[in-house]
Amino acid sequence: MKKFFFAALLAVGLMAVPAVSQAHCYDRDDSDYPLRYVAYVVHPIGMAVEYTILRPIHWLVSRPAVAPWVGHYPDQCKEESCPDFEVY
Repeated sequence: MKKFFFAALLAVGLMAVPAVSQAHCYDRDDSDYPLRYVAYVVHPIGMAVEYTILRPIHWLVSRPAVAPWVGHYPDQCKEESCPDFEVY
């Protein structure tokens, strides 16, 4: 009976927590971060470099005929061979 009482008390307490918590007041003038504006410019450039330069290089070095020369080895842990593999 004691375990049930504590479990019920814990459940009621956990359900009451969202009722008393609140988000902070958001002020647009106070919430500006200057480097965010730099990221707006740099991110598209980085994505363009990845898709136009880095991914084609990876595709070339991952070909079976070239891979041993450059030391590229495919990932051995895939979904079917590793039970704890998680796709995020």
